[in-house]
Amino acid sequence: MAALKTTRSKNSSTRKLMHQKQYRRKANMLKKASEYSKMCDADVCVGIRMRETGQVHILSADSSGFWAFLISQLSSYYPTPTVMTDRDLEKTREETVSREQR
Repeated sequence: MAALKTTRSKNSSTRKLMHQKQYRRKANMLKKASEYSKMCDADVCVGIRMRETGQVHILSADSSGFWAFLISQLSSYYPTPTVMTDRDLEKTREETVSREQR
């Protein structure tokens, strides 16, 4: 019985670590795309679709509206995509920094 509990806890902790790793990689990719947009004065649109859940995350660092058609096409997709702009990304970074300083 003890062996079963150990196996389950290892599986759940491994799964949790994998989700944390995926979250960090996604956040870093969106951050890099936003930085690239600012540094190179480029319109950037990044879409990430999680295969397991089907959830779509979109970063649109686009001042000209060039990528707006993509977002409008994905609006009927289920589950509803999470759309962020570079400004939203900056706000979340600022909130995270302020929480860490407390």
